Amino acid sequence: MKKGSEQIYEALKKRIVAGHYTAGTQLKESHLAQDMGVSRTPVRVALKRLIEDGLAVAEGGRGVFVARWTRWDIEEMFRLRIRLEPFAARLAAERMDPKMLEKLKQCNDQMARAIDAMGEDSGAINAIQAANSTFHHLLLDAAGSQRLRMMLETMIDMPIITRSFFLYDQEDLRRSLQHHKDLLMALSLKQGDLAEQIMSVHLLMASQRFMSRRMDSL
Repeated sequence: MKKGSEQIYEALKKRIVAGHYTAGTQLKESHLAQDMGVSRTPVRVALKRLIEDGLAVAEGGRGVFVARWTRWDIEEMFRLRIRLEPFAARLAAERMDPKMLEKLKQCNDQMARAIDAMGEDSGAINAIQAANSTFHHLLLDAAGSQRLRMMLETMIDMPIITRSFFLYDQEDLRRSLQHHKDLLMALSLKQGDLAEQIMSVHLLMASQRFMSRRMDSL
């Protein structure tokens, strides 16, 4: 099947988020086109979208590179999420249905098992990150707003955030999971105000933990 720019974009985005391409790596059209078995045109369109999303930067005539993150970039990202994602939680509560509620509960259960396995299972951190990411993406699905999705999806998947779970201990992660459980309760009751407040606290605490533990290493 012929690959379009959307498929190329999703594939490159996954590689960046997974750390296959690290910050500062040059994304060469010709190499990517050859690697993916496509012409350079869909690659060029995909790279343009990655730049628009903030995952890549165009540096003059030098080419396109995976974005590096400054302290300001990270603070801005958290501020935007704190403004937008609580509203998504409110919408999700208002539109919640039993099937989506069960999917969110399964994410929490997966996250709980992985947290319990920390120290014994080398894949626990990756499992925690995956369950957390799925939980937040499902909330966007439940919110039902394409505009919110476009603004938030890339921020949720920012590589510097998704690959930082190793910084946290079990106590940190259990607190985060408790926020998820509290949010699930608000969603089940269709309490939009409460869901919005819980998500605000969740993101504020996440930003404080991240900044205090990560910034010294940047």
